[in-house]
Amino acid sequence: MKIAHITSVHPQNDNRIFYKECVTLANEGYDVTLIVAGGESRVLDCVNIISYPRVVGGRLKRILKTSLVDMIKVCKKVDADIYHFHDPELIFTSLYLKLIGKKVIYDIHENNPASILSKPYIKSKKIKKVISKLFDIFEKNSVRFFDAIVTARPDISKRFNHKNIITLRNFPILPNLSEIKDIDIKKEKPSVIFVGGMTNIRGINELIDAFEYLDEYELWLLGPITETKLKDRIEKGCKNVKYFGVVEAYEVFNYINKADIGIITFLPAPNHLETLATKPFEYMACGKPMIMSNFSYWQDTFKDSSIYVNPLDSQDIAENIKYLFEDKDLLKSMGNLNYQLSIDEYNWEKESLNLKKVYKSITSG
Repeated sequence: MKIAHITSVHPQNDNRIFYKECVTLANEGYDVTLIVAGGESRVLDCVNIISYPRVVGGRLKRILKTSLVDMIKVCKKVDADIYHFHDPELIFTSLYLKLIGKKVIYDIHENNPASILSKPYIKSKKIKKVISKLFDIFEKNSVRFFDAIVTARPDISKRFNHKNIITLRNFPILPNLSEIKDIDIKKEKPSVIFVGGMTNIRGINELIDAFEYLDEYELWLLGPITETKLKDRIEKGCKNVKYFGVVEAYEVFNYINKADIGIITFLPAPNHLETLATKPFEYMACGKPMIMSNFSYWQDTFKDSSIYVNPLDSQDIAENIKYLFEDKDLLKSMGNLNYQLSIDEYNWEKESLNLKKVYKSITSG
């Protein structure tokens, strides 16, 4: 059975797509190919990675050329039995693949209509609402033609009525803490780490502002910066802040393990309020206490695993960072709780059973 995961947006080393899903299926004995826009073709961890050029230009040009025309050409050459796609831009491509007799799985990483409401390149709120509503209708009607739906969060699954739908949460592949490398970086003070893509809407500016008040601690930032103003601010140097750039997914734990507290203070955008971001679970896998945005969904989900702050209030963030560091008993007990939860529940080994289940349902049907 030949499987092709396809993406025109994500990088070929995407943690969910490659390291979790593709490698898991390859280990199950499937013939797995990852078709991706950008990068170089290669074979890695028994997965055949086929790349093709990403078109440079406007968003519409990228969607029409990279996500539709070029992707279809590569998919036809690969001639897989099952196509598993990861971007809403690929819905039309995947409908075509269904039309020519292929089985198709739609992997929905986020609440796309809610995400549209937060897009900075759409200036008008009214236009955002119209586009969001139209896409919601389009997406819900399109999924009826696909063989299975995989979502990253329970709230996304609730949006759809499909006979074969699973929630596949972004729990981490647990590291062996005894084998984690001691990275060669200078740790001058107790540290708080943020890992992930950095944008204004993810609360990075407020987080940096918080460390203006925290001379006894330092903030570690790890991940890509996609906004010019924010990139300029960080690269010029911020008080009590260190930026370590971008590393491979398997190297992230080296940095988290050396830090003292994990933090994620996303701003209250529509797509954030019920998201299950990957990073809290990676912090927990390293036994780190956490500080998170005070969203009701996050408080209900993570409970005593975190302290919760107003992500729009840098002073509140700073005060709670100081409070957690000063309460040594809470710092230790929260870290121990989080590590145990990752062992018992929040890990990819257990979550991957759902992925294997959906593939068995399709291949045996």
